[in-house]
Amino acid sequence: MMHGRPPTPPRPSFRAAVRSDLARYAAAEGRDVTWKFALRMIFLMPGFQFVLARRIQDRLYRLPIVGRAMGRIWWWWTCRSFGAEIAIAASVGQGLYVPHPYGIVVGECAMGDGVTILQNVTIGKRSRAAGGIPVIGDGVYLAAGAVIVGDVTIGPNASIGANAVVLNDIPAGATAVGAPAKPMGKTAAKPLSNAVI
Repeated sequence: MMHGRPPTPPRPSFRAAVRSDLARYAAAEGRDVTWKFALRMIFLMPGFQFVLARRIQDRLYRLPIVGRAMGRIWWWWTCRSFGAEIAIAASVGQGLYVPHPYGIVVGECAMGDGVTILQNVTIGKRSRAAGGIPVIGDGVYLAAGAVIVGDVTIGPNASIGANAVVLNDIPAGATAVGAPAKPMGKTAAKPLSNAVI
């Protein structure tokens, strides 16, 4: 385990987060962000709808007096609507990309910018009593069925393979596979539009 981790960064503003999220989805399709593209994402793309619902939840939770109650109601609605959840306690950076928002469970964690999460990914503590939370660096790619639990750090630009179970730290730029997951080598940085999803 890594020690002396920096504190969880503040959550991005609603506007900045949504713009960054849209840019990730546009990059995946090799497009520019336009009003037409944004409207298509909002009304027709479940993955972006799930991410947007999370941003709205964050915004509601910040409202004075009624914010916490409204945020929890919105969280419940999001879980029911998508069959996936991101805990209120999770800190999620900008530029989140979730192409298939099904079966995802993200508990309390600290997630950097530019993270990709595929379907059936699980992130969280080992137990309610456990003190540490997963820390997921910028640009991390989490393949379908990946499980990240406990006081672990996944370094920036690492890739976690399908159905891998991460119980220990993964260094920056590494590709980790297996159960328990072990680093197999370095991942060459590549633009999202070239990533296999």
